[in-house]
Amino acid sequence: MTQPATRFEANRPAPTSLVIDAALVAPGREEFNPRYGAPVWPLIAMSENPSDADVQLHWRGFPAALREQFRHAAWALVNFPVPDELLDTSPAMRARLSVLRIYHTGTYWRIFARWLTARAVTSLDQVTGDHLVDYSRYLVKERRVSRATAINHLVGLSRLHTHGRHYLPADLQIGEPPWLREGLDAYLPAASASGENATEPISPSTMGPLLVWALRFVEDFADDILAAHRERQRLTRRAQQPGDADSAARVRAYLENLKATGEPFPACAYRGGSAGGAGYVAGLLGASLAQVSRAMARPEWVRYREQNPGRCPLAVPVTGAIDGKPWTDGIDYYDAPKLLRHLVSACFIVLAFLMGARTGEVLALEHGCCPDPEEPDSAGPRRHLVYGRQFKSARDEDGNHLSAGVQRETPWATVPQAVTAIRVLEQITETGLLFSTAVHSGRREQRQNGRSLAINTMAGRIEDFIAWVNEHAADGEAIPADPAGKIATSRFRRTLAWHIARQPGGLVALAIQYGHLRGFVSEQYASRSRNGIHELLDFETARAVAEHLSDVAEDLGEGGGVSGPAARRLLQAAAEQQHRFGGIIATPRQACALLADPMLNVFENKDAYLTCNYDPSRALCHPGRGAEDSVPSLERCRVTCANIARTDADAYGLVQEAARLDTEAASPLTPEPVADRLRERARHLLSLAAQHHDQRITLKETDAS
Repeated sequence: MTQPATRFEANRPAPTSLVIDAALVAPGREEFNPRYGAPVWPLIAMSENPSDADVQLHWRGFPAALREQFRHAAWALVNFPVPDELLDTSPAMRARLSVLRIYHTGTYWRIFARWLTARAVTSLDQVTGDHLVDYSRYLVKERRVSRATAINHLVGLSRLHTHGRHYLPADLQIGEPPWLREGLDAYLPAASASGENATEPISPSTMGPLLVWALRFVEDFADDILAAHRERQRLTRRAQQPGDADSAARVRAYLENLKATGEPFPACAYRGGSAGGAGYVAGLLGASLAQVSRAMARPEWVRYREQNPGRCPLAVPVTGAIDGKPWTDGIDYYDAPKLLRHLVSACFIVLAFLMGARTGEVLALEHGCCPDPEEPDSAGPRRHLVYGRQFKSARDEDGNHLSAGVQRETPWATVPQAVTAIRVLEQITETGLLFSTAVHSGRREQRQNGRSLAINTMAGRIEDFIAWVNEHAADGEAIPADPAGKIATSRFRRTLAWHIARQPGGLVALAIQYGHLRGFVSEQYASRSRNGIHELLDFETARAVAEHLSDVAEDLGEGGGVSGPAARRLLQAAAEQQHRFGGIIATPRQACALLADPMLNVFENKDAYLTCNYDPSRALCHPGRGAEDSVPSLERCRVTCANIARTDADAYGLVQEAARLDTEAASPLTPEPVADRLRERARHLLSLAAQHHDQRITLKETDAS
């Protein structure tokens, strides 16, 4: 639908008027539409994205002199689109914004309003182009914001101008931002070398233990935790009953028996100390909570509890184990909710990492999203598909954001561990969203209907999960802190791409699963039609190639040599990469350019101590070699392949590995048949290293020839 640029002045609403036009309110959220004069405007009424944060515009944060002017402008921003004619001249803007973008725009306006007030500007019509230029300098020089943040601030002011010009009275219209005519670049900080993919992958030393523990919860502990959850629910429901004529007597007899036998008193942690486990005991005895609480409050039982506190164990067997030993000696009634929360966090970690989906896409998964596959054809494997929504690129026919998202045309193909995580969540949430707020946070008010846990909430729960693991883990099994800081949920996709591109053998955990994911997710490195996780895979693959070839070029420049059938191709690739990229891939465009060059299809194989200069027509690793756009199977490298080259560093690695194998073979704990195989393997590696030194060529020799 085309929006004309014809001016339409929208009068200021009455304080009791609803802020959001009824046509823009999400179904079922009508009651959350705020009043215009309210001090806080919740925006959740506009969103159908289950993981959108429950953001709010707080008007008290705006300076009093400008507050009502910005309130009127924000009302126009919420309800009226940018006309199409203006969108043609400002590609950074869209006709309508998502809820989160409206909230952030309000934040940018609040910062701008405070800056104006400090300069004695008390009306928006006093804002000139010179003010806007000064403000852009303030963002860069004083606030020192990043380039991306500066763009958001300036686009927010562009919206303030366009909405004022077309929908608001003259006293709410700021001057034209000069960047609308001249472009944004002159008003922004310089672009950083980090490019567009600044999200840091999670360190392998952190991701490995984190994934191992998440899988332990999902695959080994889940049955115990779910059984404890169900038993706790049963006891809680029983404790909520009024009790019967004999229940008070049963409580007295129970407590007296504890004292007579010296059994510990059921207790729970409370405000740094302990309190009686009244809910647990009430559920056990079929008494009311009030009856048990009154009995436990008597001085003699308070003294006994303080002298002999104990646990509140649930009557469920422990079946999960670590290294053959039970993972816990029992689950406490009051610990069960925490363990269930950690189990849900573990499921999220497994899904977010192994599916390669965005955080919001994982949080929007619903019960039944992963049906069991039909029986395969005679040749095909049973492959689980996960159906869900995507949000980032969900647009209507006019290009406006659709908060409800759209169904993905292509479902995610996933691995068994992710399927197990989904099945665990389906046991907790029997219908609707797998990460439903109503189920997983206990917040059952109407406002939370149809909503999932928020992204920030899940990030906090992952930190809690790590803290629990590190408190209970045996020596050497803790999860180390990540050098880049907290585990933001967006980092899982980047980490998956990093491992597929850089560690195809799977050096963290689930080695075989990395191989499966390589086929499921990455498909073909050279494919021209890329989006979503593929863009990250391309970027990480290109960075890995560039960094490896840069290391090779540096080593060659210092007199190093290379050997193997593809040695001269490796020399040419290293020189070409240095000339074009200098070892740095900073943008997706550079990544695409590198991957499109057949000469630079170079993949380091650390496990085999070699480099694959991939040419499909010569490859021995791939049964379908010669097919277009295929990728090497580095786990199947063969020493006779024409694509192989080795560097001095590879040869040194062969020698080091041979020494390690000899040491292991010499151990008195190694059985003799195994020792023989280890020694034979060591001899083979040493022969490869010797072959390298006999056949290596250097840049000097190449230039001379």
